[in-house]
Amino acid sequence: MPDYDPTSDDQLTKERGMCVEGDHHVKKAVEILEKCENRVKSKAYTAETCHQEAMDFMEALDHCVGEKAFKRLV
Repeated sequence: MPDYDPTSDDQLTKERGMCVEGDHHVKKAVEILEKCENRVKSKAYTAETCHQEAMDFMEALDHCVGEKAFKRLV
């Protein structure tokens, strides 16, 4: 999972970082994604991927960032 820095100079990265830290839905999506990644990594072989969990995380993040990310264009 990429790092999102709420102190970044980049507005989109900053808003994503604030969502990862403060939005309940994004936090829940991160938790589910991390559980999936740990489960997949713990198996010697599995066809399971965390694709759906990653997409759910990105959707929650996009929804959170939505209107805020580009409000203050420089």
